[in-house]
Amino acid sequence: MTKHFLKIIPATIALALSSTAFADHDNYDLDDIRSWDIVKIETCLDAALDTIPGNARKVELKMEGDDPVYEFDIEADADGSVYNVECNAEEGFVTEIEREVAADDATFKKLAKISQAEAKEVALTFHPGEVVSSEMELGFDGDATYEFDIQSIHGYEVKVDVDAATGEIEEANIELYEIGMEKE
Repeated sequence: MTKHFLKIIPATIALALSSTAFADHDNYDLDDIRSWDIVKIETCLDAALDTIPGNARKVELKMEGDDPVYEFDIEADADGSVYNVECNAEEGFVTEIEREVAADDATFKKLAKISQAEAKEVALTFHPGEVVSSEMELGFDGDATYEFDIQSIHGYEVKVDVDAATGEIEEANIELYEIGMEKE
């Protein structure tokens, strides 16, 4: 486990910086978010569906650093695969696309150098709590990621991404809200 400790320091700093935005506002609610200067959710949904045509079944609003980001789960018309499409909520453009895969996906297995259990240990060391959902994803940039939604003891949820090849924390983001359900 010690070998992973130094790898999570940059993400720790990023989460600490994004968490400071909430330090004085531990009671953020939808009234606060409504006053933010962000695009309508429909603007980002349109951009996401233009990128991956299909059925949007879930949306999250999360903070990546100090940037609000919508993340849509879209079941693609073409093949039924589920894609996570992120859209910058301040500007309205797609910033990232990942495809959810099963544990037996050949490409994911080829790229992964650590197990899901090892990745979960790294994520929980970084942000203690209860893992309420997890996914395996392949990015359009060719990377493989384990993603964990961790419910903290303080009531908020953090999404922690662990690189499946290196075991490093790729990012950790505070989730502000989620509409819809994970497909299990």
